[in-house]
Amino acid sequence: MIDTIKFLIPIDNSEVFESIKNQLTRTRRENMKTNELKFEYFTEEIEVGSYERTVRIYLKQDSPKGVFVEFSLPKQYYDNNVEMIHAYDIEYVLDNFKNDVCQFFQERIPPIEQWIIYRLDVCYNWTFESEQKCQSIMNFIQRIDFPKKKKYVYDTSVMYKGSAYTIKFYLKGAEFKRHDYKDIFKKDMDKADLLLNWAEKVLRFEVEFKKGYLSNLFPHGKVLVSSIVYDKIIEDILKKYLTLVFRYVNKENMKYENVRQLIDKSFKPAKALRLYQFYKGYFYEQDEKFHIKKGLNPSTIWRYKNDLKNIGVSFEENLGDSSFVAVEELIVPSGKGKFDLLDYKLTSDYS
Repeated sequence: MIDTIKFLIPIDNSEVFESIKNQLTRTRRENMKTNELKFEYFTEEIEVGSYERTVRIYLKQDSPKGVFVEFSLPKQYYDNNVEMIHAYDIEYVLDNFKNDVCQFFQERIPPIEQWIIYRLDVCYNWTFESEQKCQSIMNFIQRIDFPKKKKYVYDTSVMYKGSAYTIKFYLKGAEFKRHDYKDIFKKDMDKADLLLNWAEKVLRFEVEFKKGYLSNLFPHGKVLVSSIVYDKIIEDILKKYLTLVFRYVNKENMKYENVRQLIDKSFKPAKALRLYQFYKGYFYEQDEKFHIKKGLNPSTIWRYKNDLKNIGVSFEENLGDSSFVAVEELIVPSGKGKFDLLDYKLTSDYS
């Protein structure tokens, strides 16, 4: 339920601060004519943990002084973020990370109880029976609009972006293949393939919270590690923001027969007619689809599909009842909310 986290390790001891600073890489830019300093910062990428995951560290020189750290907790714990990490595991993961950092810099740093949270990504996995089922539900979700959020629609995901927090739904299989599969495959082929097989059946819900908004979630001063280590608190946050999205579901507006009306409202008559004929022929008439693929340039097909997606047209027939029922399965907590490979193997063909 926790993925990426960003935190500040405050360092009051000036000797420790300078020691760490001297072990980082300095980047600076000056005006060669006036010698005026444009900017200067200190950063480093270190490999820590049993999986030697790369973690980026950068110095904060103004008050409160310290080092910023940002990484994926599941990748430190599991070497992947297909699996989810419980909130109650955070202290264990961060304690191990603290020991690794102390060993790397050969310095003592404050305990994790003093670390200040600056970013928090909470997430949830639902595991369905097939990749096609996940795509069907994704097609439905992509048609939901979220007021005051900028909506970005892609082939396997949708994002509602804001300055305080950003909500995402995405197919985990596509994301895993793109980012981590190859690296894990080099270390352990069986594990990589098992993860991929599982990820292709996973729909992921994720909310990224920025520091300025975290006080709305944890209204008791600084947000510390101790604030985020309770599963019930994280589940309640996930439920709240999931509900925010689904309150804007309008079942009637998502039915197939309303697509023409949506296209007509969004484009001038000639283009609207072109797009509707393409939509009907390409997605629902197999013989016509063959002729369209032969007759149209691939770039034109891509442009038509993109135009349709941008206005919220889904490419799934009968979006009314069946997909709406599927969306109602997206709850937290859920019996479909598998956390790790053990959970998955117990309910799959791998058991």
